[in-house]
Amino acid sequence: MLRRLKQLLRPLRPVLLPIWQRIRPFVEPDRGRPQVGAPARVVAVGPRPAGITPERPIRPIAKREFDTMARAFPYYRGRWGYVSLACREAGQLIDTHGLTSALELGAHLRSIIVGADVMDRRIPPELEAEGEVIVHDATKVPWPVGEKRYDLFVALQVFEHLGDGQSAAFAEVRRVARHAIISLPIDWVMDDPTNCHHQISHERALSWFHPTLPTRVVSDESGRRKRVIYVFENLEAARG
Repeated sequence: MLRRLKQLLRPLRPVLLPIWQRIRPFVEPDRGRPQVGAPARVVAVGPRPAGITPERPIRPIAKREFDTMARAFPYYRGRWGYVSLACREAGQLIDTHGLTSALELGAHLRSIIVGADVMDRRIPPELEAEGEVIVHDATKVPWPVGEKRYDLFVALQVFEHLGDGQSAAFAEVRRVARHAIISLPIDWVMDDPTNCHHQISHERALSWFHPTLPTRVVSDESGRRKRVIYVFENLEAARG
């Protein structure tokens, strides 16, 4: 009955969430998270996805799941090229290192890592998250996340939207995660030169990660514009 009630209330999340944020400190115990200026954390609801078990709590999204998402949400259409590369890299990291937790920044309809927590400055009403949702602006540091809280951090086509806060945000990635996958639009020429996607070079992207060097760089050039996936394996050791 409780699960059914949660499902019925899901469409009201945008209305109920601000109310919950105000009353949560009075009804939940302190969990040791940063309190001053820290946003509320909300446990997402929904059935456990197929393939997620206590032994394997995270996995990359499958092509059939992505196609379903793309039919429902136009943002994802035509994006499987770079998403599939990111999923491949994530799967390798998960299998090689036995990763069990993940945080995705700026997921739209759902995370590409099934079972991951999600962080965003506001919660889209259509968001489907199996994990916890963290309401926080990534340009504001420190993030309300503990040291090495996550095995994997993922941000696809998000860092270019952080104004001039990329370096500070990546420093937080290093602090909270052990591995990371970040994709960026590289060498796009936009009609509006003030567009945040305009002419981000590979060298500029590396400057955001300095002094950390990516373990490997994977490029998707299947579409009209190039997207590059930067993979950081063992962030503690990935120094330039």
